[in-house]
Amino acid sequence: MRQPIVVVLGHVDHGKTMLLDFIRKSHVQAGEAGGITQHIGATEVPADYICKFCKPTLEKLGIKVTVPELLFIDTPGHAAFTNLRKRGGSVADLAILVIDIMSGIQPQTLESIEILKHFKVPFIIAANKVDLIDGYESRPGSFMENVKRQNPQATSQLEMKTYEIVNRLAQAGFEADRIDRLEDFSKQICLVPTSALTGEGIVDLLAILAGLAQRYLTKKLQTTGITRGNVLEVKQEKGLSTTVDVIIYDGVLHDGDTVVLAGREEPVVTKVRALLKPEPLKEIRAEKKFRRVGEVVAASGVKIFAPNLEGVLPGGPLVVATPDRLHEAVEAVRKEMEAVEFSTDDLGVIVKADTLGTLEAMVKLLKDGGVTVRKADIGDITRKDICEADEVKLHDPFLGAVLGFNVKNLEGELATERGIKIVTGTIIYKILEEYQGWVETEKTRVREKEMEHLPRPAKFQFLPNFVFRASKPAVVGVEVVGGTLRNHVEVMKDDGKEVGEVKQLQMQGEAVKEAGRGAKLAVSIDGPTVGRQINEGDFLFVSMNERQYGQLKQFLDLLGEDERGILEEIVAIKRKEKKNWGMLEV
Repeated sequence: MRQPIVVVLGHVDHGKTMLLDFIRKSHVQAGEAGGITQHIGATEVPADYICKFCKPTLEKLGIKVTVPELLFIDTPGHAAFTNLRKRGGSVADLAILVIDIMSGIQPQTLESIEILKHFKVPFIIAANKVDLIDGYESRPGSFMENVKRQNPQATSQLEMKTYEIVNRLAQAGFEADRIDRLEDFSKQICLVPTSALTGEGIVDLLAILAGLAQRYLTKKLQTTGITRGNVLEVKQEKGLSTTVDVIIYDGVLHDGDTVVLAGREEPVVTKVRALLKPEPLKEIRAEKKFRRVGEVVAASGVKIFAPNLEGVLPGGPLVVATPDRLHEAVEAVRKEMEAVEFSTDDLGVIVKADTLGTLEAMVKLLKDGGVTVRKADIGDITRKDICEADEVKLHDPFLGAVLGFNVKNLEGELATERGIKIVTGTIIYKILEEYQGWVETEKTRVREKEMEHLPRPAKFQFLPNFVFRASKPAVVGVEVVGGTLRNHVEVMKDDGKEVGEVKQLQMQGEAVKEAGRGAKLAVSIDGPTVGRQINEGDFLFVSMNERQYGQLKQFLDLLGEDERGILEEIVAIKRKEKKNWGMLEV
């Protein structure tokens, strides 16, 4: 049986890295025989350590440690998790979802939950930063023991913060409870209050992870004999040229083995020239970071040096091939690549990401958010991407965009020149949010432009003693009571009689295109004569026909509250003369 692979997910600044650092540090400080083993990209926590340091929690919960170790992926977050992908699921066996107990569930927390649900990975919650609760005295060791020593005020605060998280999880479809109150591990998610600062709750986390592995993963952790792995990163190492960092999750990898990896165009076949592991922490020297090993047993992190690794895709599979099974291995990798189905649409955004795993996660979350995808590819944003987005823009201006996860935009000037929206970042939900915000802004801008040819509702009063010209046209002083008064609109009185057309607006001697509520200005109206059709003190309204009103109703959300109120007055005036005015389709 191999050890379970554990990943750590959660919102930015909720303490993922500190939690991992504490787990690593505690082993180093313990200085135990069979203590910390540093892998490439992973940290191994042995069963002996769990049995010794988590003993009270294990006994209290009736957990027997049956796994040899727990292998923690060192890099926390979505990118590391999504790169641990394989056909039909995830290489990761368990996850810790870190939530800041003070700020609760955030957007990226929900995104993490969606990813875990998608890959069907069991997880526990570390409600971190319990040391920040007012009056709470955090200590190293078990939370279940320490919580008994807290004062009533701190306990009450802890209860409230825990309830907020549990309630939000329930809204997301998960039943959860605190570790000391958990009734059924198979039906409820375990929430462990922790402090990455003091180490409180860390032993509880490790014990629960061991228990989950024992209960749910016994079959999954059986190795098949076929050596398989996942590429975490493709790196340029000084003196070694291109190397790949790999998590081996099945079988044994030997120095000299022929391996097949996912490539940009075709599977890459190469021969391992060196397997490299980090030097033990106490022996690390700047001039010698790695030691060479003859073999690596799953589950394990290792750096591979071999020829022709330049085109290897991060997040892709690795399969060991014997000479008689080379064709079979190549086909297995090809099928694995085909399984990353980016069912693309004729019209959609262009998506770029740094690895296969992050690309897959990004496409899924975009599609879940209702965003169609035309092309999904690995690498920086290029001229070709901009040109393709430009082509899409001709058919749908809101899809003429390139979204990039952890990549560079190499064609910023071209994108600006062509009017292509570029959104890049390292948090998927923020990329999606920014893109959707841009779409909403653009749609509003387009609708406002469409509305420009329609009369906007306005009501204004003819101010006494401000007659500058009596007729042809009448030029008078007015105050806008509500709405937006513009040039070239028809005007009526409050009895519905049409009086003429606004030709020009002037404020302080300057011509203006429009004026809002409270503005005082001079208006020239072609048609009426002062003292006949209009008089000082009259309230005047912008007039419109039924067709214009029908069109304007489509833009009610773009009108101000006072404009909507004035529109109701205009409709009421019109219906005095014609009862069903504006009610029929015109």
